[in-house]
Amino acid sequence: MKKIFITLLILLAVHFAHAGGILYEGFEYANHDGETPIGWNVVNETWLCGYLEKDHNRIAHNGSWYTYTNGPESWMFMEMNMSTQLRYRFSLWAISDGGYQLEIWAGNEASPSAMTQLLLSDIVSSCNYEKFQAYIEEIYDNYLYFGIHAIQSNCSDCILTIDDINVDMVDKYALDVSPASIETTMAPGTQEMFKFKFINIGYEPLTVYITPVSEYFTDIHISANGVECSSFPAEPNEIVEISGVATMKPEITIGSLTWIDVRFWLDCGCATTMFTFWATATSDGIEENHTTTSIYPNPSDGQVIIEGSGNISIFNTLGQLVLTKEVVEKETITLDKGIYFIQRNGQTEKLIVK
Repeated sequence: MKKIFITLLILLAVHFAHAGGILYEGFEYANHDGETPIGWNVVNETWLCGYLEKDHNRIAHNGSWYTYTNGPESWMFMEMNMSTQLRYRFSLWAISDGGYQLEIWAGNEASPSAMTQLLLSDIVSSCNYEKFQAYIEEIYDNYLYFGIHAIQSNCSDCILTIDDINVDMVDKYALDVSPASIETTMAPGTQEMFKFKFINIGYEPLTVYITPVSEYFTDIHISANGVECSSFPAEPNEIVEISGVATMKPEITIGSLTWIDVRFWLDCGCATTMFTFWATATSDGIEENHTTTSIYPNPSDGQVIIEGSGNISIFNTLGQLVLTKEVVEKETITLDKGIYFIQRNGQTEKLIVK
């Protein structure tokens, strides 16, 4: 992704809630091939619409229409009220077979001379679609329009194509997890693994703190991108892989609904989110696990014997897969010092190597 021009002044205002998208333009509706985009004020009709019968650019693209220009300088404007009291994020996808300077401006009239604040500026020179975006921390005026400006820079007959223009209001600090929860069943006294994703949906780099909370589980380990930790960094739009392992207390009553809350928070107290692992205590598989699976010695000095048959998977405390194989009657494996979790027959068993 290209490095984007970002305004650096910080707005000294109250924190506003995430307001969601206020514009999405994919050029899919009411447009005609070779004509100017519907809903836009186009200077000298230099921006036109095009159509391809199949997906033509990228995974994010979900339609076939786009707008393009081959003019030496092209402007188009759209009415959109912008407030000094809010923060915005602009993004679009662009491709060019030559070189274009691409700019997004804000102003109070649909004309080049009325555009007063530059919001994004970058060079489009790739024959593959790239995403261009800018986080705007300060709007200088309550603008009525934004404009898209394209200037040929390294060519005389090249084409610039843009698509999927998106404008939304964003928080400086905003967190999310996906999925928000997972449900399963497990036997008291056994361990279970769970995985989900953390997403920084704000526009500020973060240091995120983790706090797992539960009255039903012990020996809880949480890892971010494969590293066990109590905090981790997250850039804007970054997706962080979160994994966890935990032991249900052996005294939990069969049939009880149990939970672990994994809370994510910032030390400024300005944003939080939470993932919940739900588990119903069950006796299913306990007898089978103890009668058909034998893992010894435990603790071990490194040589571990597994008796039984079937596929096994061995994970470390970071949730990383260490070994997977099919066991036939009896297998001897060698492991380094540490704590492991062996999954087999739908059950998870803890193994300590000293």
